[in-house]
Amino acid sequence: MTHEHSAHHHVPVGFGADRAPHYDAQASLNLAGAPAIYELGTSALTARLDGQDAASLLFVGVGTGAELVPYNRFGVPGWRFTGVEPSEPMLAVARKRLEDEGLLSRTHLHHGELRTLPASAPFDGAQLMGVLHHVEGEEARLELLREVTRRLKPGAPLVLGCRVGIDPVLTDIEFHRLKALGVSAEALERRRQMLPRLKPIPSDAALFDMFARANLVEPRTLFVSLQFKVFLARYQPDSRG
Repeated sequence: MTHEHSAHHHVPVGFGADRAPHYDAQASLNLAGAPAIYELGTSALTARLDGQDAASLLFVGVGTGAELVPYNRFGVPGWRFTGVEPSEPMLAVARKRLEDEGLLSRTHLHHGELRTLPASAPFDGAQLMGVLHHVEGEEARLELLREVTRRLKPGAPLVLGCRVGIDPVLTDIEFHRLKALGVSAEALERRRQMLPRLKPIPSDAALFDMFARANLVEPRTLFVSLQFKVFLARYQPDSRG
């Protein structure tokens, strides 16, 4: 395992030392069915790369490393992982978790944004979970997708999860669920004020248009939990001619 530092990184608000130790518990509370997204991401990538004894996967915004843990159950001991994360406190949690799970020796962790990751052999697949709705503006989001695909082999699968749409009915359901689970009125109000800052992708169609512009084709829905959705796509160079 190697661990690189980059001097060029921007940590989104809410991913510092005060939150990192509690991030996974909060994610499980905030997103109904949260553990399933990592299991389904692993299922999708191992299915699309079935038969490969060796593979190299890229995880953008690897966070606490929880999304790598399911690989221990999928019989791919020859696979290697690269996790990119701008928050050092989140990486510290990831480092400890991956060591405990026996995955650290085959994981390369890079502290910084994806654009600072040194060039390497192209990856067999990638995952971008819970990242895109934190990126400001359509052009920046498109550039991130293109930066991912620049690092992929032709035909490589990509799993991407993000918030899509702003539906007041679904938002109301989300808050009713959190209230029933014991979240305080003060915490709910903080979350209500935070949601507009996420600037989710407006619709599936808008996301699929970005996919097409980044040469990502054949998007399929893997998971939906209210307004959080996970998709599988495939990198096809020059798919727009």
